[in-house]
Amino acid sequence: MVKLKCLFIGKEEKSLQTIFDYASTLSSLAVVGKPVSTKKEVQYFLQEFAPDIIFCDAMAINADIEKLLAQKDTKALIVVVSAEGEIMSAELPYNVFSFMPKPVSLDLLLQLVSRINNYLHGEIKKQVSGQNDFVFIKSAYKFHKIKFTDILFCEGMKDYTQVHIINREKPIITLQNLKTFVSKLPADQFIRVHRSFVVSLNNIDMVSKNEITIGKKELPIGESYRDQLFSIIQQSS
Repeated sequence: MVKLKCLFIGKEEKSLQTIFDYASTLSSLAVVGKPVSTKKEVQYFLQEFAPDIIFCDAMAINADIEKLLAQKDTKALIVVVSAEGEIMSAELPYNVFSFMPKPVSLDLLLQLVSRINNYLHGEIKKQVSGQNDFVFIKSAYKFHKIKFTDILFCEGMKDYTQVHIINREKPIITLQNLKTFVSKLPADQFIRVHRSFVVSLNNIDMVSKNEITIGKKELPIGESYRDQLFSIIQQSS
């Protein structure tokens, strides 16, 4: 079994150290060095080891760390370790795979590692999504079968996602973060336009410089996503 390489970003914070200690004992994980906190240290480990998972303490996040984690070539799944109220996903310029609440526990880490393995090695899910034109969305103990063409847009709300559907007044809420849910959608039909929004290309009504109109909704276009969006528009013009 290939071990997942883990990098820890943070200072001498008890919760992060606890996860570090737990991770060091798991056969499925390979811990890369000790927890780091400076821009130089983080940049070195990102380039030298290309970690699969980054555990980042919320209190260690600053402008320099944000820039490094937001780089396009940073492929690691990012897990933010935070207490309630410390940080919100909307405050981050990059996509977070999961939030790990403080205080942490071995059970929480094991559950997270299982989710990550399912995400990274979901060949069956990819095959199913490639053959079908729909997705099952689990919400409130029910599975809703939704066609891809009926999805208007998805809105990330910390560690859950609101899926807005044609002819449905209220969105379906699923307890998956935006990155996890969108991985089940066809990449040629959906595009991320903001750190909190992924939209259906088929259902866009109008695009202006800073906004996308879908029905009665106006969604913002994030600066870092504008070039890709307008490149697609140019190709279709």
